[in-house]
Amino acid sequence: MKYTKVVLGFALAVVLSAFTAPVSQGQTVPESSDPIVLSKLDWTGQFVVTEVAAELLRRMGYNVQILQTTQVPMIQAMKEGQISASLENWYQALAPQYEAATAAGEIVKLGPTGVEGSEGWYYPAYVEAKCPGLPDWRALKNCAGIFATPETAPKGRLLDYPAEWNPDAQKWADAMGLDLVALPSGGEGSTAAELKSATLRQEPILLQWWEPTWVAAEFGLKRVTLDGDGEGCAKAKAAGIETRKSYDCAGGVIEIAKLAWPGLEKKWPAAYRFLKAFHITNAWQGKMAKAVETEDQKPEDAALEWVNQNEAIWKPWVEAALKG
Repeated sequence: MKYTKVVLGFALAVVLSAFTAPVSQGQTVPESSDPIVLSKLDWTGQFVVTEVAAELLRRMGYNVQILQTTQVPMIQAMKEGQISASLENWYQALAPQYEAATAAGEIVKLGPTGVEGSEGWYYPAYVEAKCPGLPDWRALKNCAGIFATPETAPKGRLLDYPAEWNPDAQKWADAMGLDLVALPSGGEGSTAAELKSATLRQEPILLQWWEPTWVAAEFGLKRVTLDGDGEGCAKAKAAGIETRKSYDCAGGVIEIAKLAWPGLEKKWPAAYRFLKAFHITNAWQGKMAKAVETEDQKPEDAALEWVNQNEAIWKPWVEAALKG
């Protein structure tokens, strides 16, 4: 309890000083008492990134709200100013929507989030004993059936991303001639529950997944390699698959960006400068996300702990934003 009072007292002192902090436009922070609305998307890493930014904006004196949404509605809400910013947006299937809205001036890009992402097909390490040749994708030509479920038998199941994420795993499987049926998952939580159950029974499971996430580390996941001699990518290219996956032939890096409502800069200029400077790393995010999922911490509590322990990291962002 004593620790909590000290933290709250510190936060209040910062807020009171921030209310009278000068900014380059001759205004004071907060420039408007209207709430800055941050989007909370549907994976744990994004939760904690958003909560860290919200905590720091509140310490600067801003009124901050967090709105739970999914990615497609978020884009429209941001265009209309109902969402002020979204701090972790993966440019893959939704890249055309993000890029079109940015080109039209309906949203603005604040720069990279800082997280370095990769994605692909994953499996627990023990599956290699049941499917010799993994992680090379060609091993799946001979052992896809071990992943079968009542819904997919005799073909194997590939547990895909949620339908809202515009998954393309089935296109890949078909192009490469693999006897796999891609079925959408219910999201990060339900996939983690399936992984836990499969791992306890040492049953084969194959899923479309990404890193950084606490799930990959917690369950010792390994990624299928799809480039190899180029056959897999050549088949996908011949099938007309457009992808930004980190394992494709282009070898491109996944863009993960911060996005904002165009009116943010004018209405809350210091907050805009702060959010442009704000960034997170895989290690910082991973520690917080794992605490949420495996230690029953609330995202806001994990974020608060990170903020309290890392003033040397975030203080320059705040100071520079207030100075303009």
